[in-house]
Amino acid sequence: MRKIFFAALLVFVSATAFAQGPKNPAQSAPASLEQRATAITNGMVKHLQLNPEQARRLAEVNLNSMKMAEEAKKKYKKDPKKVVAQLDAISETRLSLIKDILTPQQFAQYQQRREEKMGVPNEIKSNPASRQEGSRYNEQYNN
Repeated sequence: MRKIFFAALLVFVSATAFAQGPKNPAQSAPASLEQRATAITNGMVKHLQLNPEQARRLAEVNLNSMKMAEEAKKKYKKDPKKVVAQLDAISETRLSLIKDILTPQQFAQYQQRREEKMGVPNEIKSNPASRQEGSRYNEQYNN
């Protein structure tokens, strides 16, 4: 009888231990725009070896782009097509600003990493016959 009682107690205690929420409140709360923009900028600084001035300018671009995207999502909440159009425009502007901040080599590295993360199909990147199609693909999805 004691063995059954202790086994049941052990199951109950372990179940309640696993049912506890995260100890760190940051794990459960979504990151703020500033935190997300900082994380994106830090990743770019790390992978592209940016100088402090580039990092500062990119931080501004990333934060402003994220703020504009959030505003567009709220403003056009009931019209998904307008949200997509606004996000595309914001993305194009952001990409243009990033291109102005980075050196040509850094921008090429940025584009390559971005394509890898976004999963651009290899045939579009490597097939010369589809270069024209690839540019349309990039215009639609990489901005």
